Amino acid sequence: MGSEVNELVNLFQSILHAYSIIERQPRDFGIGCTVHLSELQTVSMIGENPEVNMTQLADIMGVTRGAISQTVRKLVTKKLVNRTNARNNKEVNLNLTQLGKMVRDGYHERMKEVFTFADELYAAATTSERELVKRLFIQIHRNMKNRLP
Repeated sequence: MGSEVNELVNLFQSILHAYSIIERQPRDFGIGCTVHLSELQTVSMIGENPEVNMTQLADIMGVTRGAISQTVRKLVTKKLVNRTNARNNKEVNLNLTQLGKMVRDGYHERMKEVFTFADELYAAATTSERELVKRLFIQIHRNMKNRLP
């Protein structure tokens, strides 16, 4: 690996590490209890996919049904998510409660704050620079997904 590529890889790893430290801290969002990153991501996905069932949500998020089941149980306990019986009575559909919507909105606002700089960089970039960055991100994402267990 060339030194320039090695430098970029090290920078990328440093970015991932800093982001994980930032996101590892549970947040309150003014609801009286803390919410962890995996819970925030789940709330966000349920908000984007109303009436989603557990299997669909696991597929969307790329995790096991067991992992989603545990996270959803915590979210129900925190009164962020409601479970309703689907038509077939074997599945449950998931929806956000009012508190869940507050958390989702707070999480989205926080993400906007964290990534505000990206809008400015994007606006200043040429079309070819934007395309290069997009291709790079797509390839990094593909590579990482292919390495998942």
